[in-house]
Formats: sequence, C-alpha cells, structure tokens
Amino acid sequence: MRGISVSTSIRQSSYKDQRAVTLESGVISAQFLPAVGANLCSLIYKPRGLELLIQRPGAGYKVASYAGDYVADGECAGMDDMFPTIDRCFYDRYPWQGTPIPDHGEVWSLPWEWAIEGERLHLTTWGVRFPYRLEKWISFTEANVLHIAYRLTNVSAFNLDFLWAAHPMFILEEGAELILPEGVECIVNMLSYSGELGGYGNELAWPVARLRNGGTLDLRHIRPKQTCDLAKYYVKGRLPEGWCALTYPQSHLTLTLSFPVAQVPYLAVLPNEGAWQDLYNIFLEPATATFDRPDIARLHGQCSTVQGHGAYEWYLDIALSEGRRA
Repeated sequence: MRGISVSTSIRQSSYKDQRAVTLESGVISAQFLPAVGANLCSLIYKPRGLELLIQRPGAGYKVASYAGDYVADGECAGMDDMFPTIDRCFYDRYPWQGTPIPDHGEVWSLPWEWAIEGERLHLTTWGVRFPYRLEKWISFTEANVLHIAYRLTNVSAFNLDFLWAAHPMFILEEGAELILPEGVECIVNMLSYSGELGGYGNELAWPVARLRNGGTLDLRHIRPKQTCDLAKYYVKGRLPEGWCALTYPQSHLTLTLSFPVAQVPYLAVLPNEGAWQDLYNIFLEPATATFDRPDIARLHGQCSTVQGHGAYEWYLDIALSEGRRA
C-alpha cells in the first residue's frame, strides 16, 4: 500500500436516499456508497465545482438486487467495479465449472463493509458464488490524486480466473481528446453501434482507423453528441504503460487514470456519443483481462488468475489537473 501524504477529510454523508461516505482533499470531493457496490457516485473537481461522473435525475437511487441486469436494474451512473466478469457467462474450469457469473460481475450490486482508518476508507466484500474477498482502500496521494488500492484474496485452494475492470462513466465535453501511451498501434472492436468499426474482433489502426465505408476516423477526438454513435474496443495486447487520459477543452482540465501495467495490462474504451440513453459520456476501463469475460480472455492468453490461497494486488489513481497532459 502507498503511504498517506495528504490531509483528508472523511465523513458520513448522503447521496439521494442512500447513506454515503465522502472523502475530500483541497481539490477533490469523492463520494462512495458502501451499501451499493462501494460505488463512486460523485467525483467533483472543487476549484470549479465540476462533476466528472454521470448523474441521474431523481431523489431515489436505483438499487439492483444481486445478479440483476446492470442496465435494466441499476442506476447506470458514477463508477463501479466489474468483477469477476463483464459479460454474463458461466465459469468453465474446475471446481466451479458451470457456475453462472452475473452481468457486470458480482460486486457492483453487493453491500460492502466499511471502516475509516486514519485518512483512508477501507471497504470489503465477499464472493457469493466464488470464494474470494475483495478489498479497496481509498485515500489521496496528492491533493489532486484519488488513490484506490485493491487486494483480491482467494480463500480456496484452487486457482481462480477472473476479469476486473474499472467502470467509470465520465461526462464528456465537446472537443474532448483521448490520449493513450506511445506505442499503442492497434485496437480490437467489441461493439460498433453504427457498424463503421466492423464486426466483433475486427482490428483497426490507432489512432486513425480505416472504416468499413473506406473513410477514416481519428479515434483520439471524441465527436459531438449529435453523432449518435457508440463503440467499445480494447487496445490490442498489453499496454506499453499503465495510464490513459482525457482532456476537457472547455474546462481546461485533464483527467488521468494510472494503474500498474504488470497487474492491469489492458484497456477498454467505450465512447458514447449520444447513442445510448441520450447520454454523452465515455467509459475508460483499465482491466486485468480482455474480451469482457475470463474464458474468452484465456483463449487469447490474456486472462488474470489469483492463485489458491493467494492474493492479487493493484491500484487505480484518478488525477485531475489544470491544462493539458505534458
């Protein structure tokens, strides 16, 4: 775990009709819902009073039951953790072969235990259909950097294949630009609402992709909401470095996600340019495995595994800074 270096205020609060816990530095206010997946429901850049995460209208928070459908039953806002899968599927290896894994995984709809430990928030939940404990510690490493440290513990003697991915719904501004590390050259399409990126598994060049109609698209530049399109793709293979960034040209702000590339080597991107639920947002999804489910990821040699009686640790840093990333 990283050391604590920033004075932090942690207090109980409320979000809509839910009990919440709020962490604040001089720059960031972050609000979590321990009883609802320990989800990050609000992320505010305090100098501008700018909310970075999608918010839904209404006084009530839409709470899904365990194994519910994320889109139909959940709030579909903020940021949650997808684990141990993204797509609904069946576990395919002994001794849990045939066990169904819920849509978007187990933990986004589970209650988490929580405790304040000095200047950090500790959250814990346990597997329902699989024998694991998932913990995260929330703190600030700098006033403008929210640090989420994760530890997955396998409480069985058998290896457990899994996929963890962050699932933030970041609000977009027109003219926003996606920045990826040097060395990224190719993406693999998962979904293309318009069909312009081709079918599932189609590979395209980064940053300028050649479309099915013969045209080109610079994937770095997010198009206006009126485009009415939606896509999801993975960077092909392991990232050369563990970060991605998004610029907000109107707010003169850069949002950067950082993570340890050895433990979190993959990245999925889902720009929603108005096609889904009339929203204008982007999902930036650092991930431990690919193809949205552990069995298919394993076929491509891109799955993550926690050993029997072992642990798997990683972190996610969310940094907000003025200006453009250097």
